[in-house]
Amino acid sequence: MTKLLITEVTRMGPAFCVIGLQRENQKIHSVRPVSPNTNGWMDFPHQRGDILQCELTPFPGAKPHIEDRVSTRGFQKDSTVSELETVTYLRKAEIAHSMRELFGCPVHANKSGSGLYAIPGEATRSICGTETRNLRLEFYANELRATLVLSSGEVLRDLPLVDRDWRDFIDAALSESRGANRLGRLERFLNSQFHYKILSCPHHFIRLGLTRPYREVCWLMLDTLFPLPKLEWLEEF
Repeated sequence: MTKLLITEVTRMGPAFCVIGLQRENQKIHSVRPVSPNTNGWMDFPHQRGDILQCELTPFPGAKPHIEDRVSTRGFQKDSTVSELETVTYLRKAEIAHSMRELFGCPVHANKSGSGLYAIPGEATRSICGTETRNLRLEFYANELRATLVLSSGEVLRDLPLVDRDWRDFIDAALSESRGANRLGRLERFLNSQFHYKILSCPHHFIRLGLTRPYREVCWLMLDTLFPLPKLEWLEEF
């Protein structure tokens, strides 16, 4: 059995992608448990910070998704650690301070639209943590996208935010039950209180990931944004 600390739960369409940390040979590294039947998990009832017992086998996945492992047995919850502890462990795993260090390859801008991408054959991994000097979230074509400044000063623009907790928070903010002008109120929150809540947090941290190859490229995503949102923030706008 393997102990896996769940650090990412992302939502794209109806399915979830899960990433965790495993301690092996005195090192901590990322593992992506993959369902043996589908490309994603259609249901994942666990949360970030949960430590799960599971059985994983090697998976001959295509580069750069070297973190993939097939889950051959259902997850069993062992214990839970705090958000702060989760980030502490993430800082001991894959981490980068510049654009090229993220995935061990150049990162390219999409010349025909939004987003950034890497070439699958050039990238050496598909997940990495990093620190930011600044961060902005905004809506573009009904999708929440992020622009961030790395500690190196380099800027990453137009990254889709696929973090499950943040997407659930946005869905709640835009619920019809919250009355009129919901989008305007949310955008004002993202342009004001949001920056203070995130950037002033002592354990502010993000993880970036690469999609599966699509039209011969892997797109960059913002997989995880700490701190995670709190429902009481909804009352502020």
